[in-house]
Amino acid sequence: MRNIIKRVKELGPTALIASKEFRNFVEKFESEINRGISTLCILSIINQAGDEGMYGYKILKELEEQTNNMLVIEEGTLYPLLRKLERDKLIRSERREFSGRPRKYYFMTENGLKIYNHINGFFTKLTESISPLMDMNVNLKEDYIYCPNCANKIDISKEDLYFCEICGLNIQDLKERRLKK
Repeated sequence: MRNIIKRVKELGPTALIASKEFRNFVEKFESEINRGISTLCILSIINQAGDEGMYGYKILKELEEQTNNMLVIEEGTLYPLLRKLERDKLIRSERREFSGRPRKYYFMTENGLKIYNHINGFFTKLTESISPLMDMNVNLKEDYIYCPNCANKIDISKEDLYFCEICGLNIQDLKERRLKK
């Protein structure tokens, strides 16, 4: 993972970013934040690919494009992460041939989708709750509700879903209130 601070090209000799203490703290901080967010973003990109799946290099390019080059990870970071997600059964892979070359395509598993929705919901609600502290404005999409018990992200278009898939909370009233809006 490339930290943002490492991408700064020119440093003035008196720039705060040039000091070892500042740089060490900020690089460590960025690395800690990026670790979890990278996993969430990779799962999001694989989820967006749906039944078509997506191969590693394309995941990297989509990540760069969709984050406006703010979150950039190296292949040496991506592939171990994909292997870990596969070992954890959040994604599965399938070898396919493309232009005469084999490629490994990645797909969300059913369990992976549930876990993705939960961590996506948690991150979304966390971001929303700290937004006043960070001078941000968070506008949540109306297509979802977030379980008040566990923050799971729930698609309200699923008519036969009455309970949160993660914690079991009855969400029917929440869905009905949202749909009346």
